[in-house]
Amino acid sequence: MNAVRGKALAWSGHPVTLAALLLMAVNDHILKAACPGWATGKLSDAAGMVLAPPLLAAVTGLIAPRAPFRWVAPGAILTVGVGFLLVKTTGYGAELASSAWSLVTPTLIRADPTDLLALPFLGVAWWVARRPVRPAPRWLRAFRLAVFLPLALAGVAATSPAPHPMAQTVAVADGALYLGYEEGYGTDWSVSVDGGLTWTDSAEGPGPIRTTDCSQAAPVACYQAVPGEIGVQSSTAGGPWTVDWRLSDKDQALLAETYADTEIDELQTVSVGVLEVDGGHVVAAANGRDGFAVRDVSGQWQRIGFPSLTPWDEAPAELAAAESESTSAQVRILALFGVFAAGLITTVIGVVVIQRAGGSGHWWWMLAPHLLVGVVVLPSALLGYHDRDSIMALATWVAPFPVALVAVVCTIVVVVNAGTQRREARAAAARDRWY
Repeated sequence: MNAVRGKALAWSGHPVTLAALLLMAVNDHILKAACPGWATGKLSDAAGMVLAPPLLAAVTGLIAPRAPFRWVAPGAILTVGVGFLLVKTTGYGAELASSAWSLVTPTLIRADPTDLLALPFLGVAWWVARRPVRPAPRWLRAFRLAVFLPLALAGVAATSPAPHPMAQTVAVADGALYLGYEEGYGTDWSVSVDGGLTWTDSAEGPGPIRTTDCSQAAPVACYQAVPGEIGVQSSTAGGPWTVDWRLSDKDQALLAETYADTEIDELQTVSVGVLEVDGGHVVAAANGRDGFAVRDVSGQWQRIGFPSLTPWDEAPAELAAAESESTSAQVRILALFGVFAAGLITTVIGVVVIQRAGGSGHWWWMLAPHLLVGVVVLPSALLGYHDRDSIMALATWVAPFPVALVAVVCTIVVVVNAGTQRREARAAAARDRWY
């Protein structure tokens, strides 16, 4: 292995770098969900400053193996620092980074100068790069190349789900209907002045928020959320509350699978507003992660997602598509484990046949690729199946290739050698009988 690649992989495999990778994974998948806020956001940035330079240096070593490490290391640190500076201080840089990462997984990166507090952690990466490199055995170098680099790429790209909006508020002001959503800090608004037919961004919002949940014309109709569900119930002229609109249990379960990164209490109606219009009234409902729904004057409800809310402008998730995707993902996972089990069983049987025919016990090393697949690839595929909005969802599509490759190659190798070993054993037995 050339010097720059060996040093770059040693830098990547240093305990400090591995600790940064572990910190980023734990922070993005556990801490951000348990304690969302400023601190957990900056923690991933700090870990990224330690992790990204050795990753870039390792990739450089693969592309340009003759490049001297004394230039590759500072170049990687400088590139990461400048790139981070541009992304976090300019809207164009943030948009470009979002577009690039979205080629892998839907991602929104926003300019935030406060994230530059993580830049000093590049000094930690430089300190690690200057540590003496101890010779590593071949198996460790292969492990770093085959395991660490893919995990580090996944971590730096986006280990946490792309940020998403939450429909939180419906307000009425000056004859207009306002929809308020939250993503990160503060509330952004979309407004309709034609009774919910068209929507535009509203920079100012409705001013003092005023929510009206009853119509003014007789008979008075009032609306409220169905507790704990996506739905709205109504009461006319003070009568009993009845369900006016509600997603079925099956549809709500499908949405829970589609929005796998969302808590159950984020998939429910949280606000209802009523706007008087010519011919009756219009009702809007804020349904958390699923966006908004609108009832027109004829009483027909329609889920509208997040209309004209920059940068989202998202249509609601198609329930039929969600069911199809859920079934497809289940089939992929079951097929994946089926191929893995078939390859493992065939390999074990082949090795047993080789040993019984007098072959070497070293053939048990053929189980090592299966072990690697079982420890790294299968858990990644399962994580992607349960968290389909994160970059790990890509693993459910990528995983079949290494699993099938290992199963086919190991099966062919042990079956061919088992046949050869048995023929040799029979030939030796025949010679013994002859003599």
